[in-house]
Amino acid sequence: MRAAILAAGEGRRLRPHFSGPKPLIHLLGLSLIERNILTLRESGIQEIVIVTGCHRAEIEEALGDGSKWGIKITYVHNPDWQKGNGVSAYALHTVFRPEEKFVLMMADHIFEPQAVRAFVAEAEKISDNEVLLAADRNLDRVHDVEECTKIQAEHDRAQKLGKDLGDFNAVDCGLFMCTGALFPALSQAIAQGRHALTDGINILAKQGKVKLHFVDEAWVDVDDRESFHHAERMLLKSLVPDKDGLISRHLNRKVSLQITKRLASTPVTPNQVTVASFIVSLASALSFAAGFPLLGGLLAQFSSILDGVDGELARLKFLQSQYGGLVDAILDRYADFFIVAGMAYWWCLQTDQPIVALLVSAAALSGIPMSMLVKEKYKALTGRTYIPETDDGLWRYLPANRDGRLFIVMLGGVFNLIPATLILLAVTTHLAAIVRLVQLRKLM
Repeated sequence: MRAAILAAGEGRRLRPHFSGPKPLIHLLGLSLIERNILTLRESGIQEIVIVTGCHRAEIEEALGDGSKWGIKITYVHNPDWQKGNGVSAYALHTVFRPEEKFVLMMADHIFEPQAVRAFVAEAEKISDNEVLLAADRNLDRVHDVEECTKIQAEHDRAQKLGKDLGDFNAVDCGLFMCTGALFPALSQAIAQGRHALTDGINILAKQGKVKLHFVDEAWVDVDDRESFHHAERMLLKSLVPDKDGLISRHLNRKVSLQITKRLASTPVTPNQVTVASFIVSLASALSFAAGFPLLGGLLAQFSSILDGVDGELARLKFLQSQYGGLVDAILDRYADFFIVAGMAYWWCLQTDQPIVALLVSAAALSGIPMSMLVKEKYKALTGRTYIPETDDGLWRYLPANRDGRLFIVMLGGVFNLIPATLILLAVTTHLAAIVRLVQLRKLM
């Protein structure tokens, strides 16, 4: 399947605030159009046609043939781009392949990647003489509804579209799954002096040929400075995974997302952040071993925060890799070991019962990997991600996940309660493993 991106307009409303063509304006480290290209690639699309107009040379020079992203990009130029986006969409008829279905989107509409993946998966559900349109009926969450194209929808069919509709129950997201039916409708609208894409879609809607796909994820039309900042907030919020523990969700992410926001426009890579987090963990371990628990605790918490940044940065800039995830998991285990070992070393030097200290520390060290082991084994056996927030039930408040464990370490360092911290780690980690084994017997 191919996709087409309309990038022919002037982008007048954003020009007072940003320099350069609108599709090439950077949003958290990637240009608007690059975000859409990579989102389409993540949805399984390897060939993209870009319709250019006002900024043809700049866009073609910036994007090239797509080889740097492992995809193929070709271009169609619309010399009459001033007339409207319907004329730009109609320009695609010159490269249309008979009986194909293709995704059509705008260069300046930003979606959570899952929204596009779910939309592309609907391709087989439309016939060869209709169009699928992504629509949002959650009007309370839509940014700047007044500027959106409204839809009168009846069940899963669009009856009428327009910016000035008074009676509407959804809005157009600017994402289409098109067939050859689009071009005769656009040709008819253009012949009547109506040059917007909506004009052609309305012709199809009157024939009952516009099916609606209602999105559950967030999206935004980046049309002015306010919507640009709304898109920033939307993308940062989307980086928080469902599997987060309580400390990550309510404390760490508030800091890590701000770090990620600032790193997004730099050449720093997720793997570099992973290594930095590990180095901070080593510094924490050495601080505990040397008798500086306050510094050790604060460094442990900072390493926990950085441990979230690498994943955020990878998801934000489409730099995720299986190997990167493996390296992150392995270094996390080593980091946990060294931090507990540093605490254990200090305790053994301070106590007249070193055997007790060693046994407690060994219990903590053996229990710490169990949280990840149970979740990873569950996913390997069932294909389902273990979500502590829901799967742990009331036990989700037990701080046994890594974010919770390092938070305990931080508190133990701040209050200089190293023995109590190691005892608590030993109890909570093994208790959580037992509870999960009991609960997963029911699920599996």
